[in-house]
Parts: sequence; structure tokens; C-alpha cells
Amino acid sequence: MYESELPIRPEINETHLAAAKHWASAGTWWSAAERIAIVEEARKAWDAQPLAPWQQPSSIPGLISDDHILPVAAIDVIWRLTNHVSTLTKTWYESFVPDKLSAQQYVEIVGIVAQSTLTDRFADALDLPRVSLAAPGQGQASQQQPDDAAVSSHWVPTAPIVDGSWNPATPTDVPNVRKALSLVAAERIMQWVLIDAHYVQGGALADDFGAKHWSLERAQIELLGTRTSKVNECFY
Repeated sequence: MYESELPIRPEINETHLAAAKHWASAGTWWSAAERIAIVEEARKAWDAQPLAPWQQPSSIPGLISDDHILPVAAIDVIWRLTNHVSTLTKTWYESFVPDKLSAQQYVEIVGIVAQSTLTDRFADALDLPRVSLAAPGQGQASQQQPDDAAVSSHWVPTAPIVDGSWNPATPTDVPNVRKALSLVAAERIMQWVLIDAHYVQGGALADDFGAKHWSLERAQIELLGTRTSKVNECFY
């Protein structure tokens, strides 16, 4: 996956490759070609001259091609998520959902942008080529969704999660962040495949996982996580 003299753990190579294959497959609400376009648009947004949070790509003449495979609303969402995620508000979300995008389409976009951001920032930080995008696969979007999804602690509908790896004593007791993408199960699963490889598996959070899993100690891992969250203005 990555050709480097750096000691990159095999879990990183494996999960980044899995993510690339995931993006090139037909999704739940977007086709494979549209999903690849979402990743490409997120990269375009990151590499472009930054727009102010209140500026949408659709307001810039010539920035979006007339034959773009994605709807304009999706592109506007991708750019805001990529470059100004800390400025999102419920009012902003409701300006797109449900009139321009369904909640399901929005959640799938969030998942893909988050995944590609993780892999791309990893590669950028180590001066490595970003994950190569495969040709889009065949098939139709499945449009599968949980029957019991509802708006509760998130802007979008979420579904209860049975996750014995998180807390075997109470399998449904998972943090809100672990069910944020549960409206589109495939994106929730892929997101946590990546997070578990870069951070630690959810079920190990109660342990001193630094000594048992990675080379860093627990305090070092939490310091890096806290500092990164602060720099990214993460309000969670």
C-alpha cells in the first residue's frame, strides 16, 4: 500500500486498502462512481485555495462543472465538511436536509469524507502518495436502512447499536460517537475499521492499551489525541 522506509504498521496498510475498495463499491445511497467522486471532491476542496465558511462552491463561477456527476448540494456539503467542519450548525444542516439531500445521503457523504480525510492526512503528514482510487465497481445502491432509526441525540437519525466489543456487560451501551453514522451501517463499520487501526479497538479503551497494543503509552496516545482535537477545534 505505502512504499516507505518508515515503520508503518500492517494494520494501516490493510485498512487503507480496504477503504479504497470500499469507496469504489456501490454504496447504500450513492453509486460507486458517485462515491469515488465524493472522495475526489474532498481532495479538491482540501487542495484548493480556502473558501470562507459562508462561501459555497456553487456560488463561485466555473468551480463546479456543468456535467458533474454529483448534485450541487452534495458538493457544497463536501467542501464545508472538508475545510470548515467545526463551523457546522443544525441550521446549516437543515438548509440541505431533507429538501436537497436525504438524511441518508448526507450521512453517507459524512462517512466517506471522514474516511478519506483520515487516510489523506496520514499520507500528507508523512509525505507519501495518497491512496489510489480504483475504478468504480458495478451494482446499484442498496438503500438499506435500519427500521428503528430516529432523531435523538444527533441531528440525523441514528439506530441502536449492539456492540459487544465495546462493553460486554451492556452491549448496547455505546458512546454517541460510535452510532453517529448508524443510519448508513456500511459507513459506520468502515469508519471504525480505520479508527480501530489508528487509535485502539473500542473494547480495549478500559485497559492500559499502550503497553498491550501500540508502542506509545496510554498517556502519550491521549496527549496526541487531545492536542489534535484542540487544533481541529473539535467540540465533541
